[in-house]
Amino acid sequence: MNKGYKYLVYFCFFSLPFMVPSWHNRLIAILFIVWLFTKPRIIGMIKSQPLLRLYILLFILSAFGLLYSFNLNFGLRYIESSLVLILIPPMMLSLNTSGKKNILNLSLLALLIGVISFNLISLLFISYDLWDPKNLQSNLIIANNVIVKIHPAFLSMYISLCVFFLADQYFPLSKLDRHKLGWVGFSLVVLIVFLIWLNSRAGILAFFVAALFFIGSKWKGKTRTLGYVGLISFLVLIVAIPFSYHRFVETPVMVLKGDTAGAMDDPSVYPLVTRLQIYKSDWELLKWPEIIYGYGTGDFRDVLQERFRANNYERPLAENMDSHSEYFAQLHRHGIIGLGIFLALLIIPFRHAIKYKSPLLGSFIILFAITALFENVFSAQKGVTFFALFCPLLWLFARQEYEARTASRSTP
Repeated sequence: MNKGYKYLVYFCFFSLPFMVPSWHNRLIAILFIVWLFTKPRIIGMIKSQPLLRLYILLFILSAFGLLYSFNLNFGLRYIESSLVLILIPPMMLSLNTSGKKNILNLSLLALLIGVISFNLISLLFISYDLWDPKNLQSNLIIANNVIVKIHPAFLSMYISLCVFFLADQYFPLSKLDRHKLGWVGFSLVVLIVFLIWLNSRAGILAFFVAALFFIGSKWKGKTRTLGYVGLISFLVLIVAIPFSYHRFVETPVMVLKGDTAGAMDDPSVYPLVTRLQIYKSDWELLKWPEIIYGYGTGDFRDVLQERFRANNYERPLAENMDSHSEYFAQLHRHGIIGLGIFLALLIIPFRHAIKYKSPLLGSFIILFAITALFENVFSAQKGVTFFALFCPLLWLFARQEYEARTASRSTP
């Protein structure tokens, strides 16, 4: 395989946290053009890969949804951003290395370096009140937005995948030499600190559930017990930190009781109240016959704004908010047909992970599926690119690693 093409692939993974969507799209376009010169067998891949067929089907459905959309500009922007769903996966699935694991390792290492670099550089842009608990999270988010606007839930998803990659490749730590132990330990400390610092409720929940699966499927015996002890320690740390306890425990209880009077300027309270308003409006849009085929690729956000106006929800209306759930978004765009395809994009790779015993692929799907409960992951360029890059790559190596393990067992 052309070395220049491989290095370009690694740069795509490294640059994912840093690049604004327009520049990342240009990089993907360049990568796709270079890939075409490798003379890929596209038709053969489509026939043999169910993932590609699902990606293409979802893209076709989005294009068809334009036929009954009035807001064509918004619909075309969505289709433009979702182009990566049919451009990137064939490139990843063509990286057939015949068991050479280095492409997966180097790709994930590139993301790891990119995420750590992004987080450390963001420290340069944090204001003087660094340790003020009330402003700790918001300062970091503002600092990250100075570099590139990235949602905390998406950055948390990147961080979590890097943690699982390190655990998959280098645990137990006792088997590492001193040189590797140093940089693995440094990476884990930086990643965990920033995951807690970001304090994304969706991100922490996704990490916890994915970690439960990862530990249970990756290790056995004493190692599994130590893994669960570490995860419980992580939760204890979340509860022990005052600003995190307020965000994860006090605020949800306050909102559920309806005791938010005078607290709507609290950055931990008003997003939760607003999200509940959005979900109520999301649910009200699920009616016949649109629940079958949706409101169209270009109009689903417009009809949601109409519900905000009808319900007198000022903040979601003023900020033109989306449905804050990819599951609702698919129902609004293309009804149960679109939701069915989206669920298939999650279920089929997860079954593949179970079949070929790949905790890393399974954890990735769980991370993405839970984040999709709280964010429109396919409406954000960094969300759809993240899925398009990693799902096919991890899919490919799950089977290759399984076949390598099977071959080693059968060798006398």
